[in-house]
Amino acid sequence: MKFDWLSYLEVAQILLQEVNNSRNQGNNLSINEAMIRSSISRAYYSVFCLTRNYLRDTEGCSELRSLKLDVHKYIIDNLIKSKKIEFRNLGNDLRSLRLLRNKVDYEDEIPFHSLNAYAKTALKLANSIIKILDKISQD
Repeated sequence: MKFDWLSYLEVAQILLQEVNNSRNQGNNLSINEAMIRSSISRAYYSVFCLTRNYLRDTEGCSELRSLKLDVHKYIIDNLIKSKKIEFRNLGNDLRSLRLLRNKVDYEDEIPFHSLNAYAKTALKLANSIIKILDKISQD
């Protein structure tokens, strides 16, 4: 069975909702922080993999089948350099989301209020990417 990468985006939304749910405000702050960080990471990987698969399977970017090193940078850079405005928008949104994901995956100290704002931004970017992918899939 082929994995549905949109499921990661659903998980991201659920994690953020759980943290912001008033009955979970009493959770251990570290657990809430981990949930928010995971939300951002899952949002990124959801749309990254959907984008990768679209480029590989629909646009014929066969090199993505064997590319192992820095595939994230490769995809984002090529999208940003595209002549198609939708691809450039896709690349810019994906780059912004990747920067957020890198920040929450590697930085030890981020203020909680910033994390929550980052998560909301990450979900907006992910949804924007989904809309772009839907649009270019129909063209």
